[in-house]
Amino acid sequence: MKNPLMRRSIIVAMLLLVLFGFFATIYTDNMSQSLYNETNEYLKDTTIQTSIAIRNRMNENITQLKTIALMIEQNQFQEDSLMHYLDELAQINGEKRFGIADLKGNVVTSDHQDFNISNRQYFKDSLKGESYISETMIDYVDGQAINVCSVPIYNQNKEVKAVLFATFSTDKLSYILSSATYNDIGFSFIFNEAGVIILSSTKDDSQKNINDISQGCLNQIDVSGNGILTFTDANHTENYLIYANIVDSDWLVASVFPREIATHKIQEFIQTAFLTWLAIGSGSALLISYVYFIQRKNKQDITKLAYIDPVTEHYNFNKFLEICQKKHHLSQYVLVNCDIKGFKWFNEIYGEEIANNLLKTIISCMEHICHDDELYCRQESDHFALLLRKQDHQQLELRLLNLAQYIRSQFFNLHTTSQYYFYFSLFEIQNDIIDIHSAFKKTQYVKKELKALSKDDVIFYQESFFQEGLYAQQIEKEFQTAIDKNHFKVYVQPKVELKTGLVQSGEALVRWQHPNHGIISPGSFIPIYEKNGMLEILDAYVLEKVLQKLVYWNEYYHQKISISINVSRTYLFNEGYIDQFIELIESYPIEPWQIEIEITETTALNHKEELIMILKKLKEHHLRISLDDFGSGFSSLNMLKDFPIDVVKIDQEFFRTNTYTHNRSHIIIEEVIELCHKLNIIVVAEGVENKEQNDFLIEHHCDYIQGYYYYKPILIEEFENSFLKKAE
Repeated sequence: MKNPLMRRSIIVAMLLLVLFGFFATIYTDNMSQSLYNETNEYLKDTTIQTSIAIRNRMNENITQLKTIALMIEQNQFQEDSLMHYLDELAQINGEKRFGIADLKGNVVTSDHQDFNISNRQYFKDSLKGESYISETMIDYVDGQAINVCSVPIYNQNKEVKAVLFATFSTDKLSYILSSATYNDIGFSFIFNEAGVIILSSTKDDSQKNINDISQGCLNQIDVSGNGILTFTDANHTENYLIYANIVDSDWLVASVFPREIATHKIQEFIQTAFLTWLAIGSGSALLISYVYFIQRKNKQDITKLAYIDPVTEHYNFNKFLEICQKKHHLSQYVLVNCDIKGFKWFNEIYGEEIANNLLKTIISCMEHICHDDELYCRQESDHFALLLRKQDHQQLELRLLNLAQYIRSQFFNLHTTSQYYFYFSLFEIQNDIIDIHSAFKKTQYVKKELKALSKDDVIFYQESFFQEGLYAQQIEKEFQTAIDKNHFKVYVQPKVELKTGLVQSGEALVRWQHPNHGIISPGSFIPIYEKNGMLEILDAYVLEKVLQKLVYWNEYYHQKISISINVSRTYLFNEGYIDQFIELIESYPIEPWQIEIEITETTALNHKEELIMILKKLKEHHLRISLDDFGSGFSSLNMLKDFPIDVVKIDQEFFRTNTYTHNRSHIIIEEVIELCHKLNIIVVAEGVENKEQNDFLIEHHCDYIQGYYYYKPILIEEFENSFLKKAE
């Protein structure tokens, strides 16, 4: 053969065939041994499980008989009721009968049979005080094969006075034996340590001893354990005999079936495996090349799946993180989260194809503006991540705004769409060792500071953003527990009637008595609960606490106190709310005027007509309406004109004056008091903190003062102790 390459190829092929043949032989030998071992273990385990099942059944029968015998010993049955009970139990459990034998072997049975068992071995052993399970025997009644369980019955002197037995058909154990066969081939039997076959799944009466089956293998059996033997029967067939001891007895369970049945499939598998190895060897060169090709291709596919973004075909966030972690001097970079404002609607309007083209354009533009050591990728959806060199804030902001404009100009060349804008939230990396993924998550907390949809926004991350978000989540998480455990405490700030100097009313407020952090002011949790809808639940909680106190005060002190409560616009206009609110108040035996509802000027924004209807409905039920923070908005006088107001609370801002505004504020307050009195509206001044303010309000006939000059907010229990006295 003149072609050296061909000659070398044949030599290599032959060597490969020899090599494959060698390994095929070793492999099939090992596989053969392993399969045989596994098969043997499976067969032994099946037989052991059968022995356990039989033992459990035997124990159940003996335990049941012992229980009945104990009941008989304690004279819990009359004879008639005992036989009736045993008959019912036999029908339920599937026994043929229960019976009681006297010391001479005469029996009374649950199925009303009469016979004598004095010659039965189980009767003799139970007379000696033993529990006994018999071998298979012939029933005296119908000649069928049976097994019997028996236990002694004792008298008060602990002497055997009778024997209780249960007879059941041998078939009851036969069905358990059937599970010990191999694929329903062969047969199973129970034998004792002497080799006597007690029960068999076959009807062959000629097999009375295990030696009749296995031709003398009894001496090879470990009667206290389990194992597997092989023997050749009279037909020269090689068989498996698998046996296992039935614990706490002298019985064993065994299965017999042809060895060929268990090994046939193994031999077929080994032959097939060997031929397969030879076939592999014949095509080894091609196979190796093919396997190498497939491995390389799979590796590329897995890499693409793990590291390539399917939309932009650029590396994805996983790869971005991996590259970042390998970078040195990360503290010289800033991490940027870029997000398209309103992208969901953009996708809805223009469709997935155009939206994906926008995402691809963004990656292309980022590639254009990024330096060689800078990174960029799509994180998910319309979020992009960039790792840019640090500059001062103004330069970075200008660079990102230019990127946004460049993206719009490039995309405009492809598609004409409505305008869109970007969020850029930046995290300045301070340490070279940092978890980039966690840092990127923190940039999400910056978005709440970016409100406008009509312009690009660039904002730098501050730790306070993250801590505020974390705090809000914790506050939300603990809300229900705080409600359930009454951690929210109702406070009342007293209102002083200036004519009398008495306190007969107040404003209900809420504080959080946190078990770990002490008193938490409402300013720390009310805004959070307003956003997530929990404020309605909290205000209802406060209202109910107030109502309960008012009822108690009315009954115990015979004093009718008025308490004002705040109602938020976040839920006031919810369908059905006002009806539930009124229903709750009227479910308590108080005067309606004892509850005063406080609303603010902002409540009426965009809901004027709806609010007028709500307030009129409240007035129909004789509830008082208070306009809180009067003068803080721009429509106070209109509200006095249009709304059925009972009380006006002058905003405390009127008392926070300087040299220029002092006289103006006093003139306004004076005129507001006079105007309200002409409209029959009660005036309450909030935030009064010094004597000068107090004297001015007294001089101009203000009705009530609520402020630190007189009282700070106090627990509702302290309010009760301070201002309510039991009538003598």
